[in-house]
Amino acid sequence: MTPKKIMQWGLVGLMLSSAAITSLSVPTLAQDSYNTDGLTIFGGVDAEYRLTYNLRNNTRRNTRARYELEVGSDKLQAAASTLIVTIPETFTEYRGSINLDEISVRYGRIDSEGEPIAVDEVRWDDRVFSGANDLSDELDKIEIFLAEDIPADRSFTIEFGKVRNPNRGLVVRTNLQVVERGQELPNYIGTWEMLVAYEIPE
Repeated sequence: MTPKKIMQWGLVGLMLSSAAITSLSVPTLAQDSYNTDGLTIFGGVDAEYRLTYNLRNNTRRNTRARYELEVGSDKLQAAASTLIVTIPETFTEYRGSINLDEISVRYGRIDSEGEPIAVDEVRWDDRVFSGANDLSDELDKIEIFLAEDIPADRSFTIEFGKVRNPNRGLVVRTNLQVVERGQELPNYIGTWEMLVAYEIPE
């Protein structure tokens, strides 16, 4: 890695540390695609709960951004009938939006072409249960009702297509909960700690 790159990434780390303290927003820096298993910043998610993701067309205000949210086979302990993705309200406050008609689920990891998983219905709600099962006014949720259960110990990927990225770079902590077969309350699985609308200069 060149001294220039080392300095750039050092500045990125400094900004992310500041973002963790100041409302989880970051300045926009240059990047079209971002792939990681999460961030390690002050107050971040424990390593065992960090989930891998990939963002495409990841620039400010881009209306064709695509989020690929991976769940490893070790995360699902029982068959899941419903997936619940929660996102902070800051995402929509800065004009970000997710097209519910462009949400899909498939088996396999981000870099594979797994079999699609049929979806019955997708709903948006601004009153959600957090990972601790308490109502929160600071989160929105997307409920994905599956036509078939995802078996335990299977990896899968949730894809959000044609996302409208926010007007500014944000660290977006996106949580996943699942409703297991025969259960009513969702269980917390993990968090995609994403750099959204975030660019790193060449």
